[in-house]
Amino acid sequence: MADFTGGELVARVLKQAGVSHVFTLCGGHILPIYDGCVKDGIGVIDVRHEQAAAHAADAYARLTRNVGVAIVTAGPGVTDAVTGVANAYAARSPLLLIGGAAPLGLRGLGALQEMEQVALLRPITKGAWSVAETRQIPEVLTTAIRVALSGRPGPVFVEIPVDLLLTTIEDRLAPVPTDYVHRTPAAGDPVAIERLAELLAGAERPVVMAGGGVYWDDAAAALATFAQAAGAPVFMNGAGRGCLPADHPLAFAQARAFALGQADVVLVLGAPLDFRLGYGRPPTFAENARVCMVDCDPVELGRNRPLAVGIAGHIGRVLDQLTAALPRGLAARVADWRSRVTASEREARQRLDAQCASDDIPVSHYRWAAEIARHVTPDTIVVGDGGDVVGCASKIVRLHRPGQWLDPGPFGCLGVGPSFAIAAKLLHPDRRVLLIAGDGALGFNGMELETAVRFKLPMTCIVGNDGGWGQIRNPQLSFFGEERAVATSLPTTRFDLMAEALGGRGVLIREPKGIGPALERALNSEDVWCINVVLDPAAYRRTGQISMAI
Repeated sequence: MADFTGGELVARVLKQAGVSHVFTLCGGHILPIYDGCVKDGIGVIDVRHEQAAAHAADAYARLTRNVGVAIVTAGPGVTDAVTGVANAYAARSPLLLIGGAAPLGLRGLGALQEMEQVALLRPITKGAWSVAETRQIPEVLTTAIRVALSGRPGPVFVEIPVDLLLTTIEDRLAPVPTDYVHRTPAAGDPVAIERLAELLAGAERPVVMAGGGVYWDDAAAALATFAQAAGAPVFMNGAGRGCLPADHPLAFAQARAFALGQADVVLVLGAPLDFRLGYGRPPTFAENARVCMVDCDPVELGRNRPLAVGIAGHIGRVLDQLTAALPRGLAARVADWRSRVTASEREARQRLDAQCASDDIPVSHYRWAAEIARHVTPDTIVVGDGGDVVGCASKIVRLHRPGQWLDPGPFGCLGVGPSFAIAAKLLHPDRRVLLIAGDGALGFNGMELETAVRFKLPMTCIVGNDGGWGQIRNPQLSFFGEERAVATSLPTTRFDLMAEALGGRGVLIREPKGIGPALERALNSEDVWCINVVLDPAAYRRTGQISMAI
């Protein structure tokens, strides 16, 4: 029989769960877990802020579809991680946050960093637990992992007092459970499948909206097969981006407003009817469109708009059932509708192309995005972290596969970028990682460029530096005028020099012609790069595409 500390039990559970790296910022309450990770061969990536640790674990979870783990110390360590947990909750990401805690015997006496942590985390997790005995560590952790991965994925929190982590116990008294997660893909109700097939068969203007649920259910192949059979234009948002490659004949992007506004049947796959889709209501959706949804979470079905058909189930399984139920020749019947959507797509793309060709100095947002797009290959992982600059880039950068694009998700949490890029490079060292950042967004966790340097994780950060919080400042200027526009301006920060001070490489770019060569050099190097591109703060306003973050 062997003896293990509580910290070693934590590491054994994580190892058994297939976790290769954990993200952390040190604290005395969690040191025993580090020792267990070292013994079990789990990489410990220490960052500069606990929020960054939570963000990195979130990205790890998204890229692996498994739990991502952040380990933080008690008190301020846990509170610093809250924003990252909330972001993961909105994005359906199975993040496991492990928090240290004061010794059980000192609870209520005012111990260092003592606070009520479980109650704090409970509203933004699928479950939150406090371990009461060392022998319970494996059972509580595996329960948390099962909850995180089952049904609608999401974050969980486990608090472990430091004295339990230091306590030694015989392994027979605290066995590590196995085979505790069962995610059998659930098929859709056959009656509902037939009804949905009938609606699609009778539709004249069908549209498919593929959201993050398609990615989480690993349903990209099923989506492609279904789209081919149905012949419906497919639009993608959130983590669903890339589930059909950009060059697929049924993949559309720029004509979404036209298509949703004209559609008679809209099939929404794994995308909540939230602000990104106009809450499923007019004018974003046609008034009389029959909206159908497929989602792993039945709670989403019918939220914000009545549905013609709602199906709870695994999106891949449901699409397979639906494809089999569709009549032959359906794609040919809606060819005229596809042609109209294609024409709208082409017109919108031509308008963007004109802006992308601008040689203006300072650089325009769309020219900056166009230069980036030319360097995004199928093996490039792209992280978007910002407001208007990332909004521009998302319209221009063409994606080739699922999981190629990472952004905060529906919570709209700026500052995820460096942490997401670190996790991406750890998991995919053979792929190029490109972080597209706004100057405001990079200010949150820009110090994590040092983490990337320290762990030898070469990546490229390209900053769209327009000297302000553009997504907020632009409507502020429109509503209130220049003389009352406060709290939204920033200096032209030299992030390139900051990167050099942190051990990386940096370059300042002021002209469009300099962007491409800088990207070529950075993406093909083994260094951490920051390409700081000065943008015209008024250029985006001149396009008339002001967005309001509400």
